[in-house]
Amino acid sequence: MNVVISGLAVVSPYGLGTGPFTAGWRAGRPTAAPGEDPPVARLPELAGDDFTPNRRVRLKERSSALAVGTVGALLAAYDLGDVPAARRGVVLGSALASLDSYLAVSGGSLAGAKPHFIDHNLMPPGIMNYTSSQAAIRFDLRGPNVTVTSGRATGLTALGCARRLVAAGRADVVLAGAFEALSPRRLRLETAADRAPALTGEGCCVFLVETAESAERAGRRVLAAPLALTAGFFPEPDGGRAALHRAVTRALRQAGVTAGDVATVVRGAAAPGRYADDETAVLTDVVPGVPVLDPATRVGDTYGASAAFGVAAAIVEAGAEPPAGVTLVTSIDPDGQVACAVLAPGARVPTPVG
Repeated sequence: MNVVISGLAVVSPYGLGTGPFTAGWRAGRPTAAPGEDPPVARLPELAGDDFTPNRRVRLKERSSALAVGTVGALLAAYDLGDVPAARRGVVLGSALASLDSYLAVSGGSLAGAKPHFIDHNLMPPGIMNYTSSQAAIRFDLRGPNVTVTSGRATGLTALGCARRLVAAGRADVVLAGAFEALSPRRLRLETAADRAPALTGEGCCVFLVETAESAERAGRRVLAAPLALTAGFFPEPDGGRAALHRAVTRALRQAGVTAGDVATVVRGAAAPGRYADDETAVLTDVVPGVPVLDPATRVGDTYGASAAFGVAAAIVEAGAEPPAGVTLVTSIDPDGQVACAVLAPGARVPTPVG
């Protein structure tokens, strides 16, 4: 059974939609907002029914509106009418989703006359699985509903979870992705932790995951096939290089390919520094001389969505003339998470028979 990616929806600083992202990525246009210090890459203003769902009072988090809107954009582009609602799943993740609501509730409890004198409207958005639940309610996704978070590796974690759900027969299709929004709190936290990147970004990528047989029946073109998805953790700061090396070599082994089969690498480290150096060292050792793409230099460091943008960039980069080899997507996060994906371009995925 081949589990593949057959759909893509992206909201990025290039614009609201996969088309603007594709055009902006291939042109290499800058996305930094002029005159802001530190530099940021902001989304266009979120407007319209796709990005301000009807349940406006409940969708208080900007990041939730962003994610739910991107799910809606994917469903508008790909007809899933033939898939029963109970067989449609959703897996969404972020590193800092609900942060603003959670901190507002916590701060209100400490600052109010009594601990329970808080804005109760902020309670639902402060829960981790709020966004995926809202997406399921709005779009009638009654299959498995999962929320994941693993720092910058979240996009690959979500994709791996979706792949397992489909392979196990728990769902016919799964909408999987990751999102992250800009906020003053996020910028302050990154600065305080000395993790402020050269360019801070925001956005959301959602993928349609199903079997190759299902995609063929529905007439959907296969964009890529995740041949392997691995993850790991390093408890000590100096363990990142070894953990990523293990994840990369394990992914190549599980995919049944060698370093010579890798045509492109999409890296996912944060700002230049220790972990970026670790990632560079691993890639130089395992896949020397292979071209490396860095989404953070184009759409900014999208933190929890960065690995998802790595997968989207790999799909867009392959385009109509995919490389002869596979694409390696890597991720390393200062909090201790590492992940790696081996993607085969859609044109290289065998067509199902029967």
